[in-house]
Amino acid sequence: MRPTFRGAYQPVQRVTSDSKPVTRLSWATLLGFGQMAVPLATAGLPIAVFVTKFYASDIHLKLEVVGIILFLARITDFIVDPIIGYVSDRTTWGFGRRRTWVFLGAPIFVLGVYMLFLPPALLMQQSERAREIYLLVWISVFYLGWTMITIPYGAWGAELSEDYNERSRITGVREIFTLVGLALAGSIPVLLGSGATEATATVGARAAGNLWEVMAVLGVAILVLTPIGATILYFSTPEPPVKEMEHIPVWRAVKAAATNWPFMRLFASIIGIRMGSRGAESLLLFYLVDAAGLAQSQASKSLLALLVASIFFAPFWIWAGQAWTKHRALSIAMMGGILVFAVLPGLRGMGFWPNILAFAALGAAFSAPFTLGQSMAADVVDLDSLRTRQPRAGLLISFFGIAIKGGDMLGVVLALTFVGYLGYVPSAPVKTHHAIQVLSAVYVMFPIIFWIPAIALIWNFPITPAVQRRIRALIEKRIKLEHSGKLRRSSGKT
Repeated sequence: MRPTFRGAYQPVQRVTSDSKPVTRLSWATLLGFGQMAVPLATAGLPIAVFVTKFYASDIHLKLEVVGIILFLARITDFIVDPIIGYVSDRTTWGFGRRRTWVFLGAPIFVLGVYMLFLPPALLMQQSERAREIYLLVWISVFYLGWTMITIPYGAWGAELSEDYNERSRITGVREIFTLVGLALAGSIPVLLGSGATEATATVGARAAGNLWEVMAVLGVAILVLTPIGATILYFSTPEPPVKEMEHIPVWRAVKAAATNWPFMRLFASIIGIRMGSRGAESLLLFYLVDAAGLAQSQASKSLLALLVASIFFAPFWIWAGQAWTKHRALSIAMMGGILVFAVLPGLRGMGFWPNILAFAALGAAFSAPFTLGQSMAADVVDLDSLRTRQPRAGLLISFFGIAIKGGDMLGVVLALTFVGYLGYVPSAPVKTHHAIQVLSAVYVMFPIIFWIPAIALIWNFPITPAVQRRIRALIEKRIKLEHSGKLRRSSGKT
């Protein structure tokens, strides 16, 4: 039996230029939808930070082999993501297009988390090849479950409202929960002493390094949060009905996306923003310790300041997206980030507080793409629906997911390659003046180089609030005409 959702939408007095009342989601629905991001984000940080070290140091695999395995598992997303988006768009089961795939993916995701974060003690007695296969299998299962949840979940958010500003409110609340999940994942190692005390695996395993306990606690937290989050999502969030379901040939659908200029501009800008952001993040701790001269504990506090500022400024960017338009607000945030990066060299050697304040300012800028990017993607989906007569939110959100993952991958690889090629060696006991200069230059210039073209692409983004309302009006008009035509043909047959 499907749940009813009374009160999920609440009308407000604000009206659009065509005098059509705007409906807003209730806070119960917003919070119920957004909280599902917590377990996803709590899992995302360990995958990015701890899994490599855990399987290399504690499970005793070669570092380069771990890197290859993670790359192979991740590269398959470029195939799996569009498939999941495509089939979720065309799912017609009564349980719901998006809801169905979120709940199919949840147990796969949980299984992957359990096997990846809490490996059996007997694994340490297996051959190196067996341990490599174990990592490859379960990281692949993890990513499959992750994709089956995140692509429909993102499309669900894009379809919850047709209003330009309300979409910023939806994505803003969801990304605040994302940042809360990141903070939770980051705080667990701190509470456990960052794994500084040597933990011991269960019976049969040799003495562990220092991440067994951290991984176990993170895994249990995700295992508990995921079913709770999915249950709250089910009972709190409606899935809007499908208003049209015309299927067009694949070649025409691909052509429609490739010739959708706002889609291509946003796609390219996302790649640029993510490349700059992830490249800088991959060098962050190295920069803080070796270039800025902070102690490791001070560097961790600077990272925390960045994260807290991201959470704090998320509501501001929701407001700014309404006041200045989403694309202008995002552009201004990126300009602010560029300014901070430009002044960082002048703060080297000035101690803890100037640097921590600078990284808090960076956190404020980093918050905007999380808050506004997905909302802009939903507006682009509207234009695609107008041109193709198909509700293809799942497929297009999967393309934006590819832009995010591709940008992340390229940013990290290029940033690390540049500093290594130019002479910075992280393991060197003493860093030369040249190495520190190289690290500082790449860290500062890398995001600037990629953010400036991204700003140029989105500064005059064509989908403004007025344009988005016209697109929605044309879609609704077409739906009404097609519905009237179907009724006339039906009555003629009878």
